[in-house]
Amino acid sequence: MKRTSWEIILAGLFFVGIALYIVGQHSEPEKPKRTAFASDSIRINIDGEKLHVVELKKLENLENLENLKNLENLKNLKNLKNITNFLPVEIQEEIEAEINQALEELEQEGINVDINREEGIVSINKEMAASPGNWTVVSPGVFAYVKEFDASNVELTNIKLPFGSVTIKGSQGNQIRFTVEASGQVSTKADLESRINTSANINSGSANFEISSQRALSKDQNIHLQATLIIPETMKVSSITQAGHITSDNVTGEQVYETRGGHINLTNVTGDISAKTSGGHITVNNSEGKLNLRSLGGHIKAQNIVGSVLMKTSGGNLVAEELSGSVQAQTNGGNIELHFVDLQNSSQATTGAGTISILVPLSTNAMFDLSGNKVEIGGDLNFQGEQSSGAANGKIGSGEASVSAKTNYGRVTLKSSN
Repeated sequence: MKRTSWEIILAGLFFVGIALYIVGQHSEPEKPKRTAFASDSIRINIDGEKLHVVELKKLENLENLENLKNLENLKNLKNLKNITNFLPVEIQEEIEAEINQALEELEQEGINVDINREEGIVSINKEMAASPGNWTVVSPGVFAYVKEFDASNVELTNIKLPFGSVTIKGSQGNQIRFTVEASGQVSTKADLESRINTSANINSGSANFEISSQRALSKDQNIHLQATLIIPETMKVSSITQAGHITSDNVTGEQVYETRGGHINLTNVTGDISAKTSGGHITVNNSEGKLNLRSLGGHIKAQNIVGSVLMKTSGGNLVAEELSGSVQAQTNGGNIELHFVDLQNSSQATTGAGTISILVPLSTNAMFDLSGNKVEIGGDLNFQGEQSSGAANGKIGSGEASVSAKTNYGRVTLKSSN
């Protein structure tokens, strides 16, 4: 029977509620009161002949319950073991053992007890006493690491993980905040620190956060890492994880994202951006700049983009929607879909065996060189040039920009987006 430290405390309050119920039988009943339910708290409600673990009634008549504040003192929590005297003999030993385990876990947790006698509420809330730059126990099997730097003299932030996911957020502040949560098959803080090494420093204008494995033969060691990095939105950033997802939002500096096994999701990013994954998908939304997107086997999708996009995958599909600018798209066997809002400069699309679909406005001014098993061009585009069943070479409008599309075994279609 596994219980958390919270459940032990709640059990103690449950027996307090029973005591209140017994005493309350001699008190005049009062009209029930309704209050909002708070998270991470216990409220015991005594209503007539029933005991509900909701909120604590008749508290205004029991001033001695102020002694519950002694729960803030870890040593006084040992008094909870007295509840075993009310339990059947066959489970007393097991309950007491679990209370002892809970007390050990609570040594690194803070407890705040709030008593509202007017509303009849006792709330017990957990307070974390995090130590910056050190791992802290959040709950059994869950640990947190937090480190902050002033970003005044920092131009670049580097984050590197041996495994786990990364979330990056740009802010208008001037602080760099790195937070990691570790969970999984980890028993204690000492066990965690024996398996991974954590470092954080500033060197030559770079803030560096790195977690490395101390056991070379094992990559994940049954540990899950979830890192969150908050940086000034204009800062350069490099994020590398060996096996996890990467998410980034509202960053406008130069950016590098790499993962060997996860997906990459970028939103509202601007600048020179490089994203590479060995096996996952890449998605970019509402962004601007020069994008270099590469996946060894996944799909790549870029939507509402202003600038130039390079998309390359070994076997997935490529999609660029609402694009103002140019694109270089290459896949060995997938399909390619390009939807231009404003076609600029030179664009290319190449696939070994898939189809290529291109949508452009009627007002487009571009040269087109298309080839495949079959080539189709919409009649409303006013295409001028040479066209056969498997090739087309000509222009729409003045031909200022250019598009080259080639598939070895698929179809190429050029249609109007209007």
